[in-house]
Amino acid sequence: MPDPHLAPPQLARSGDPFAALRIVHFVSRLRRNQTLQLRDAVTALNAEFLDWYFSEKVVLAELVQLQANWGISFHGDDRIVLDRNERGHTLLITDSTKMSTFLVNEARRLADACNEELRRFTLGDGVSPDN
Repeated sequence: MPDPHLAPPQLARSGDPFAALRIVHFVSRLRRNQTLQLRDAVTALNAEFLDWYFSEKVVLAELVQLQANWGISFHGDDRIVLDRNERGHTLLITDSTKMSTFLVNEARRLADACNEELRRFTLGDGVSPDN
């Protein structure tokens, strides 16, 4: 018999904690103090999670949220910089002693949100927005 535990591919959506967790996990490992083309980062993200598809729009939305969360936590100290050049959107993550801790805390918050959504689904208290 074929393996019945095949998982369907996932399309990442803005506001989905499962997608956001994967994006934050990926961003935490990007090179710091170096401007990256966002589309190149998205391509690498999609290569890392082969069962997911992340559009540049969804990744950009999560990065804007991270940027806002950073600004709230550290009073506007720009360490996540989004910009544009002739090739499209760019991303610069400035290294600081606070950045790693910030990203770990964001990932923990998102993992908690994922676990809560799974708990609600399991108990039947919540239905996926897709249903």
